Amino acid sequence: MFWLARTIPGPPNGALCFAGPMDEVLDKAIAAQRKYGNVVRVWAWPAVNITICEPDDLEVLCTSPHLQHKPAIVYDSMSPIMGEGLVSLSGDVHRRHRKAIGPSLHLDILQDFLPTFERNALQLCKQFEQRAATGEPFNATDALSSYSAHAICETVFSSEFAPRMQETKAHFIRYLHASSALMYYRVMRPWLFPDALFYFTRPYAEYQEAARVFQSFVTMMLDYKVDQLKKGAPQRDRKRRAFLDHVLTSTDAQVLSHRELVEELKTVSGAAIGTSTDLMSVFLLVVSLLPDVQEKIAKELDDVFGGTDRPVEPADLGHLQYLECVLKESMRLFPPVFSFSRTVLRDVTLPSGHVLPEGAIVAAVPHFTHRDPRHWTDPDKFDPDRFLPENSRGRHPFAFVPFSAGSRNCIGQRYAMMSAKVLASSILRRFRVLPSGVAGAPSALQDIKMLAGISSAPLGGAVVRVERRAKSEQKRRG
Repeated sequence: MFWLARTIPGPPNGALCFAGPMDEVLDKAIAAQRKYGNVVRVWAWPAVNITICEPDDLEVLCTSPHLQHKPAIVYDSMSPIMGEGLVSLSGDVHRRHRKAIGPSLHLDILQDFLPTFERNALQLCKQFEQRAATGEPFNATDALSSYSAHAICETVFSSEFAPRMQETKAHFIRYLHASSALMYYRVMRPWLFPDALFYFTRPYAEYQEAARVFQSFVTMMLDYKVDQLKKGAPQRDRKRRAFLDHVLTSTDAQVLSHRELVEELKTVSGAAIGTSTDLMSVFLLVVSLLPDVQEKIAKELDDVFGGTDRPVEPADLGHLQYLECVLKESMRLFPPVFSFSRTVLRDVTLPSGHVLPEGAIVAAVPHFTHRDPRHWTDPDKFDPDRFLPENSRGRHPFAFVPFSAGSRNCIGQRYAMMSAKVLASSILRRFRVLPSGVAGAPSALQDIKMLAGISSAPLGGAVVRVERRAKSEQKRRG
């Protein structure tokens, strides 16, 4: 493995070149890519890590049967917090879990979630109302985390928070922010893979507390749901049900043991809530800095909703084309997933000419793929129109991979986009989002600094101001 990898260019000091504060990881990765090219080898004993970014190479990564297993040295470092779920599982176990979970994320089920998304979005807007009254800058990320946590629990968990869970929920949301960086801190330092060595580091105690909080949160939610079912809580009489209802009541889904279910719920809680929060944090920052883009979204919302505050309906989502383009362009420039990786089970030759040696770890970094000038004209420019259907034809299918791709793509990506559309439309129908004006805060898109983690978050969160938007006089289109 090391012998074959020697021909791939990379920093001579290996993973040590990425040591340091987590907010510097992306800048160091960018510097390495500029210096060594689109395929970079990083010595990370006891493995070799090879980073790729060209869409042709990514297609091999996402489709080759020899590149579908997750590397233990990476994902075992995350599992105490995030659990052993779809994100980290491989082989037959992964396929069994995906088959059990897939039906609960069918489009029919997702459309049933709209009222839940709407209700929680309106709760968030009430918080924004208070902020609009003062005009003071605030960090919207906290409110976005609460929205995402409530939405996940009421949809995926099929249960609302009981009053006794409020303290556990608050602990969970607080550690949700820190857990992504904590896990990635360990992933970026493979020498800390053994617990005996990790024990002597400063983040160890916080890492263990995050693992305890995640376990407590999921166990309490699951016990509460099981108790509701035992007491005869009403269930929808339909073929398809949301995730927890599905796995607890369907014989087809009872292939998951109790332990597997707990681990899967930890994965859903960490990955889905964290990624949704980070996506919307970036979105609010972007529209605050691009008033023309924000007003164009508002015009589209006026056309669809007629200047009213009526609820979002399933038919509305297809008409929010420009909003969807802005969300996608935000994910292109600021991908919610920093990287995803696989273990090489057999030597694989990439279209770029390099050989991935058996035993190596190969990682994709969407930030580089999404800014490849061969596939994106003027790649550093924010241009939502590039995602219009007429402008997307002929684009390489692996040039845009915010949720990974292939057989191991994110099973919840439609959920994430639907939730984001409902929340974004609810906010921008009522408020205008403005730059914070705080010293040192981003004043242009290039000032937004991302913190590398399991999901990438804007450093410092989404600090913005909001003001109430005047009611539109336009009538609903059509």
